[in-house]
Amino acid sequence: MGAARSVAAHKRFFAAPEDGHQEAIVYKKQSRYHALLALAPILALLLSLLLLAHPRPVFASEDSDNASAEAAGQRARFAREFCGGSEQDVVEYKDKLRKILTEASQFDTRWQAGWQRGDSDAIQMRSLQLNSPPEFAVRVKSNCDRIKWQADNLLRARPPK
Repeated sequence: MGAARSVAAHKRFFAAPEDGHQEAIVYKKQSRYHALLALAPILALLLSLLLLAHPRPVFASEDSDNASAEAAGQRARFAREFCGGSEQDVVEYKDKLRKILTEASQFDTRWQAGWQRGDSDAIQMRSLQLNSPPEFAVRVKSNCDRIKWQADNLLRARPPK
């Protein structure tokens, strides 16, 4: 009975030859992957388009280094203003960082943008210093500790790319 069902499942149409006898047209069981195989060129094209849409790692590294330079400029501004850093400390840090962030195509521009963003941080902190000296002291201590850790972390040697 199982064999009869199997044969019946494959009989889809009947052909009527000219002599009047009906013959069953039996379709061969096709692989499930046959349709996928037929779509392979289309899938390959879509995959290649998706790969082209993603930014290349070189650009990602460049963007990352540029963003790091900007953040470092902002933190250096804060450190000089509130953490007791000298102008010489800032210059030395910037020079060391420039040697590490080799992929930053706009190092000086981004550093300066970060430094200028640090101006608004300084204004807010000065206001806090006038209005709430205890809160100011707590924030300066925690921010200076965090900035020192971030600066040290950024200056650590990176694995080669």
